[in-house]
Amino acid sequence: MLPIIDRYILWEVSKAFLGITALLLLVLVGSGYLRLLGEAASGSIGQEVMLKLVGIEALRVLAPITPPAFFLAILVILGQMYRDSEMTALSASGIGSVRIFRAVFLAALPVALFVSWLSLDLRPWANDERKLLFGRQDIKAEFNAAVAGRFNEFSRGDLVFYVGGMSEDRQRLQEVFVQHRKHGKLGLIVAREGYQSLDPVTGEHFVVLTDGRRYEGVPGKNDFSIVEFEKYGLRIELEPEQRNNFRIDALPTAELLLSNELRHRVELQYRLMLPVAVLVFTFISVPLSYSLPRSGIYGRLILAILFYLLFINLLALSGAWMEAGTTPAWMGRWWVHVVMLVLAGLVMVYRSPRLNRKILRLIGRIRR
Repeated sequence: MLPIIDRYILWEVSKAFLGITALLLLVLVGSGYLRLLGEAASGSIGQEVMLKLVGIEALRVLAPITPPAFFLAILVILGQMYRDSEMTALSASGIGSVRIFRAVFLAALPVALFVSWLSLDLRPWANDERKLLFGRQDIKAEFNAAVAGRFNEFSRGDLVFYVGGMSEDRQRLQEVFVQHRKHGKLGLIVAREGYQSLDPVTGEHFVVLTDGRRYEGVPGKNDFSIVEFEKYGLRIELEPEQRNNFRIDALPTAELLLSNELRHRVELQYRLMLPVAVLVFTFISVPLSYSLPRSGIYGRLILAILFYLLFINLLALSGAWMEAGTTPAWMGRWWVHVVMLVLAGLVMVYRSPRLNRKILRLIGRIRR
């Protein structure tokens, strides 16, 4: 069973962490929702997928915001303990920095494991789902933009249809003529009406034609056929570049592990750096949280925000430098964490008079 002090710090940090995470998630998802709302108003996406896209956006941003949320939670709780003289009382009772480190790392380990799952598994899936949803919405927007009295092309020319007219809500096509190529065979379809349909299981888009005929083959040959139908569905396929040109951040982690391509290694290291960042910033947060009793909180929080902004910028630079070959391949992007730990060490030295005296004595001996 954990000692009382460890349980107290673990409980307080956990509460602050959940609150800060919820706040950051609300801000980021809210801004994303407003952006999606603008796209829905312009007709780029349908209102029926708004909630799904908002949920996917929440899953996408959860991994990057968890390390700073946990970082701020530790700073807030430990800083409050310093200001309320609780740290002074603990120090007088023989509980030093090592015990504080142990308590916060007990809280950091499950958070790092959670971020590992988010970064390595859930976030790539969310990126892939988001890309597919937007691809399907592009098809829907293109379909709704079909012009009556003209030939409209889909699926790189495999599906061409002529529309005699459209309903007032532009959801129904009237007097439809379709040229459709399937398995190398050319077919012609005439139908009284047509509309778009989405398969709820596979998410694929179809043009459903009603009351028509399908002509397939070459007239005069044995394979020529005429089929009458009440309802006939034509699948609208994604363009080949939409199907195959996956964003790297949507690729499964297992695929990145097996790849030697430089861009894939950059993405893989980014995913691995997020859970490691939880542990690194946990280590940094303890010396940064030090403050005098009854002192303000804002100075420490501003310093913490500057630390994290520095980390974010170095993280972006590390990826660009790794792809450009500026940094050697063996170094990768891990040097960012080393830089942050060195800065944390400098803060610890600055905050510890005992370490300052030892360093000054060591420098004096070297000069002699």
